[in-house]
Amino acid sequence: MSWSERSRAVRGLCSGAWSLSLAGLHWLRPFLVIAMVSLILFALFSPKPFSFSIKAETEHVTLMLSPDQQVLWRIAGAQLCIRAGIEPPPYPALDSAVSPCPGRRWESYNLGNLNDTTHELALRFPMSGSIVRLDTAEDGALLAHINAQGKDLDQLALITAGSSDPDLIGTEAILRFPRPGEDSPPGRMVLPFSGSGSIGKDVSWRESTLLRKGSIELYTHSDEAVGGRALVASTELMPGDRIDLDREANDRSEVTKGFIYYDLLPELTEPVAMTVVAFGTAKAIRIIRFGDAGYTFSPGLIARLMHHSAVTTWAVAIFSLLTLMAIYSETSGICHEASSWRRRRVELRRHWQQFWRG
Repeated sequence: MSWSERSRAVRGLCSGAWSLSLAGLHWLRPFLVIAMVSLILFALFSPKPFSFSIKAETEHVTLMLSPDQQVLWRIAGAQLCIRAGIEPPPYPALDSAVSPCPGRRWESYNLGNLNDTTHELALRFPMSGSIVRLDTAEDGALLAHINAQGKDLDQLALITAGSSDPDLIGTEAILRFPRPGEDSPPGRMVLPFSGSGSIGKDVSWRESTLLRKGSIELYTHSDEAVGGRALVASTELMPGDRIDLDREANDRSEVTKGFIYYDLLPELTEPVAMTVVAFGTAKAIRIIRFGDAGYTFSPGLIARLMHHSAVTTWAVAIFSLLTLMAIYSETSGICHEASSWRRRRVELRRHWQQFWRG
C-alpha cells in the first residue's frame, strides 16, 4: 500500500471512529436527559445544609447550653443571687435594700469590680447542660437567670484565677451586671455559648423586651470566593421577630456556636440592647414573626441548584455532551435512524481492516 493510500485509510479510520462516537452520543441522548432531570429532582428533595451567620440586636436571649461542653463566663463586677441554705461564697453580702434578688429565699453577694484585671472571676457551667435567660434592664444593667439541667444535676461553680478549688453555688443563680459609676470606664461583657435557644421574644402586651434588628446570611463552600465561601441568600430581621436556634426545628445535626457582647456604659444615651453573633449549619432557619406560626428562611430553587456541588458538576458534563451532540449531528450528517449506530460500526470495522492489511 502506497503512502497516499495509507493516509486515506488513517483518515477513514479516524472519521469512522468520530462518527461512531457521535452516533453513540445520539443514542444516549434520552438517557442523558433523564439523568439531568434526576439530578434536579435530587437537589430539590435532598437539600444540603448551608452555613449560616446571625447578627442581631435584642433585649432578650434564651440559651440552652449543650451538655458535655465546657462554658466559662467572666463575671467579675456582677451581683450574684443564690438560693438560701447554700454555703455562702467568700464575697461580701449585699444589703437587702440594694439586692437584685426576687425574694427572701435568695441571698445576694457582690462579686467585685468589673475592670479589676487582678481578680479574674469566672462562672463555670455544669457539664449536664443549662438554660440561661438574658434580659436588659431599663437602667442599663444586664440580667441573667441560670438553671442547671439534665438527669444528674451538676452545680454551678465560681472559679477564681490562681485557685484550684471552685466555689459551688447550687443549680440556680441570678446574675446582675450593673452599670459602672460615672467616674468609671465603660465595661464590656463577652459571653460565649454553644447550644441552641432563641433570640428575641414573641410580641405581646405582657412583654416589653424584643428583638430590634438583625440579619441572617446563608453561605456555601466555594473555592473561587475570598475566604472559601460564597453568599447564597440573606434576609433582614424586623423588630419583634424571634429566631429559633432549635436543632430539630431547623433540621440541624450540629449545635450553634457564638457569643453575646454587651456594653456597660456610665451614661445611657440610647436604649440598651445585646448584640448576638451566632454561627452554624442548617437547611433552613426558623423565624417567628408577630406570634404566628413563623416561616423558614432557606435558599430558593435556583440558588439550591446553582450551589449544589454534585448537581452543578454533573449538570455541566451532561449539558456539554448534549450541546456537542447537537452541534456535530448537523455538520457530520449523522442520521437519526435506528440503524445509524450499527451502520457506522460496520464502516469503522471496514476502515480498520483496510488499515491493517496495508
